[in-house]
Amino acid sequence: MQFSENWLKELLDINISTEELCNQMTMLGIEVDNFTTYTSKITGTDAVIKLDITPNRGDCFSILGIARDLSAFYDIKLKIPATYQIKPQVKSPFKVSVHKECPRYLGRYIDELDLKKETPPLIKERLKLSDVRSIDPIVDITNYVLLELGQPLHAFDSEKIDGNLIVRFAKEKEKLTALNEENICLNKDCLLIADTKKPIALGGIIGGLASGVSKDTKSIFLESAFFTPKVIRGKARLFGFHTEASIRFERGVDYNLQRFAIQRASNLIGETLGGKFGEIQEFKKVSFIPKERKVSLNPARINDLLGTNLSKGVIKKMLNRLGLKPILKDKILNTFIPSWRFDLSQEADLVEEIARLVGYDNLPQNSLKALPHKIKDTKDNSIRAFFKNLGYNEVINYSFIDKEEALLTEEADNLICLTNPISSHLSVMRSNLWSGLLSSFIFNANRGTEDTKLFEVGTVFKKISNKKILESKVVGGLISGNRNILTWSEKSSKVDFFDLKGDIETFFSTFNQNVSFSPYSHPFLHPGKTSVLKLNNEKKILGYLGEINPKIAEKYDIQQDIFLFEILTEKIREAKTPKFRKYSKFPVIQRDLAFLVDKSLLSKDVELLIRKKAGKNLTYLKIFDVYEGKNIPHNKKSLAFSLIWQDKNRTLREKEVDIKVEKIVNFLSDKLKAKIRSE
Repeated sequence: MQFSENWLKELLDINISTEELCNQMTMLGIEVDNFTTYTSKITGTDAVIKLDITPNRGDCFSILGIARDLSAFYDIKLKIPATYQIKPQVKSPFKVSVHKECPRYLGRYIDELDLKKETPPLIKERLKLSDVRSIDPIVDITNYVLLELGQPLHAFDSEKIDGNLIVRFAKEKEKLTALNEENICLNKDCLLIADTKKPIALGGIIGGLASGVSKDTKSIFLESAFFTPKVIRGKARLFGFHTEASIRFERGVDYNLQRFAIQRASNLIGETLGGKFGEIQEFKKVSFIPKERKVSLNPARINDLLGTNLSKGVIKKMLNRLGLKPILKDKILNTFIPSWRFDLSQEADLVEEIARLVGYDNLPQNSLKALPHKIKDTKDNSIRAFFKNLGYNEVINYSFIDKEEALLTEEADNLICLTNPISSHLSVMRSNLWSGLLSSFIFNANRGTEDTKLFEVGTVFKKISNKKILESKVVGGLISGNRNILTWSEKSSKVDFFDLKGDIETFFSTFNQNVSFSPYSHPFLHPGKTSVLKLNNEKKILGYLGEINPKIAEKYDIQQDIFLFEILTEKIREAKTPKFRKYSKFPVIQRDLAFLVDKSLLSKDVELLIRKKAGKNLTYLKIFDVYEGKNIPHNKKSLAFSLIWQDKNRTLREKEVDIKVEKIVNFLSDKLKAKIRSE
């Protein structure tokens, strides 16, 4: 944004140099790009000041907004542009049906205009200095008010409007030819101003060519509306352009400014073009107009954070200068946020406002006090440490993913779409970590690193209803490539499902938790190579692991095997420092048992039954072989387990263990019709 210095000083009773003015704006957080001084026949000695305004300061996209900040700093009165009432002379032929995304809409019918007259030289000059092209008196005046007050206005040729006006969302693939002569194919997320037959403007962004003002226009309908920022954000960019109106509406426009702006424009139009004016019409949905917000502020907190010694009275006065209306109650300032400050929502924002008025260079330089600090080992840190110790590399990805990637596993109605994405390829909130992990894998594989072990601890998002979103903290990981580095003495071998399963089992044993694995189906994972994780004796799903679904791999153009996991961290216990336990000095007794069981039976179910009859001295139980083939019936498989017994206080006898083995064999025979396999 750029503007004439004299225009700004019209609103301020101030006499300082251009350089000092620019320095002060920079100190207030309004970044000055540059300024150029010059002499004009109309404005005299003047300067053009160019600003780089951050998106959060939508109120500073106007001369009035900048003047308001400077008046607060210098503690001088702000001179708001004068307006006067115009007595209605004609009746408006239009009514407007508004939408909740445009909860306040003001309009004014103006007849018998002479657009052959010229725009006043001062307005032309100031528009030129603001890098805005002069077009015709009506457009010039609406642009002038936009720059001065920050309220976008639009004028329709009233003779080109069929019936009344309707604020509505577009139909899919509805067409509109904009004022810039670009043909726009709309979607159902675009808010329109329409008459009874056709769309006549893209709400808050650009007018339509068919209803535009020309030199032959005799009467207009002047619009001054408030659109909610979320419905405007990203829409202009979607069609490859941006407008002065969209820049302001998507950042937030003062929702109480519309009447003043239309009155200001009416005065300028009347003084320039004459005409007969109808009354100002207001159409609104009161329940959807933003309400005045309140933020509580502890004055002592300001001094603690800034190192200052400001009294409550001084702080209250500073906030009043900013238009914040503070009320002191029980040592707390209840501050009412003005309608033009969309960026103020919490105590920290108000502390920053005080720091701006004090001046960052004027804040005292105090030495930091050293406070005792105890390092706490958090659950997330323990999880990270575990996977790093297993050779995994941590990655940190965006919480947003591409919509096409999300649709691979989610229904369109379940997607959580961003209203203002930072990129068209990052427009949907992620429902799992796997898309980001795959992108990291592909990035590294394209650079020659295919032996990969990655993990991430992050948040995933799931839509519960149209108004509720569930956020969950999870840890996810990916392994692929060779199990070990190729050397002259060892052959390379590829990682598989059981490598990942082993890592997960070790993970839970580290946190002293037992987890079970069961076959499952997940759209991101292989139909026949997927397990669901559950903590013993719990029904809730804790996570998933498996090989990537071949269809997903094809979509990402991945040729090698990839294995993935994801685990909810909410059920994982806080890590505890390991404690020493007295170990047994007595010898162990080992038995290897192989059972013939039904092919559909899971090894974990057999393990649970073995433990029931193995007794308290069983210290180790592990499956070491699964065999199907020669000498095994086609509907059977062989499961071989290694069992170790050891007592802490004495030497076990062979007969004791033989009794336990016999009980196990008989128990499995009764429960599963399992047979001991001897050959």
